[in-house]
Amino acid sequence: MSVVLSAKEKQATEKLVGQLNAHLDGLDSQFVGRRDMLELILLGLIMQEHVLLIGPPGTGKSAAVQAMAAGLKVKNFEYLIGRFTEPSELFGGLDLNALKDGKVQPVTAGMLPEAEIAFLDEIFLGSTAILNSLLKILNERTYQRGQFSVKTPLMSCVAASNHLPDDPLLAAFADRFLLTMFVQPIDEAQLPDLLKVGWAQFTDGNTGVKPMPKAAMTLLHKASLTVDLSGVNETYAHIMRKLRLLGVPLSDRKIVKGQKAVAAAALLRGQMKAGPEDLWPVTYLVQDAVQQTEAGEVLEKELKSTHNPVLTQSAVRATYGATAHAAELSATGERLMSAKPALKTDERYEIWLVRMETLLTQIDAAFDADQLPQHLRILRTSIESHLAGSDNDAEAANDDEGGTPKANPWVTRPSP
Repeated sequence: MSVVLSAKEKQATEKLVGQLNAHLDGLDSQFVGRRDMLELILLGLIMQEHVLLIGPPGTGKSAAVQAMAAGLKVKNFEYLIGRFTEPSELFGGLDLNALKDGKVQPVTAGMLPEAEIAFLDEIFLGSTAILNSLLKILNERTYQRGQFSVKTPLMSCVAASNHLPDDPLLAAFADRFLLTMFVQPIDEAQLPDLLKVGWAQFTDGNTGVKPMPKAAMTLLHKASLTVDLSGVNETYAHIMRKLRLLGVPLSDRKIVKGQKAVAAAALLRGQMKAGPEDLWPVTYLVQDAVQQTEAGEVLEKELKSTHNPVLTQSAVRATYGATAHAAELSATGERLMSAKPALKTDERYEIWLVRMETLLTQIDAAFDADQLPQHLRILRTSIESHLAGSDNDAEAANDDEGGTPKANPWVTRPSP
């Protein structure tokens, strides 16, 4: 049975799409450098699919889900899973009164089976019993224990982990999460903003974000299923072929469900017919950090029209390949070089050195030595020269003082 929107629902949908940008702006004001993550969580909610966030602790993953849940007035469940976590900690313990009558019935009040948005940290540490129960909830929105079975209202589960699992069985479980984002600590240039926003949250508990009704997500989900994909079907199939040639292991299930992301992107662009501008979510189907970056490069032609007025940052990041990343690093280097204090006695000089060292680390983390673009190779050599000069100055100063020569404590020697 096809999904059809009434005239009233169409009008309400247009109004909601217009409100989403302001809503995201409000949520984004609570974070620094995390709008792309908020957008992907929102996209997952509209599609009613699940999102996987891979990255180190302390990068705002849990806070982003909490903010999104609060902004939609929905039931939220959050848990940090450990190797010894019991299923009852997520799904509820047994009802003792029912057990006396010979019935196996858990008490699910306030637990995962009653959540509309869930955040599960370190999800791959879960036991087999936990993961099996989760599979049924994720796939079928049903929680089952013995003869007990109940439908769950879960719209989206956001899971997090420090890294992707090597175990093939866990990798198959990870495939149930349609969208994957790799989260890194914010850029050092944004640290002052991070400190300012963080301090404001300590001193002012009022977020200033006006909640949207939960029904908004339900209506947007329904509307997304009415989007016409006929204009991008052939291109979408071509993209999937190119990704498979790249060695990306995309399951048939993920390829089919990926169309929901394209449809939702078109809806948030204010269109009911998908176009080339809406194909960018395919990058987030790729569940490998290196391959996700490579996908942006390989699909440059197909994704060159990318545009979304609501999901601005996640759309840009989806097409953010190695070439664009190298250009940004180079531009950062040029700004730093031009901002070098004239005197080494200037109190800003040490700060400048630390920023140079950070940039060097970012370059080495992004590119192998044999794949470094020529302009970045020149920049890297220049940075090393400045850092080495700083070391020599520090050693000379120590010699003049008659002390033991030592390196500048603010500078970490780069690896050869």
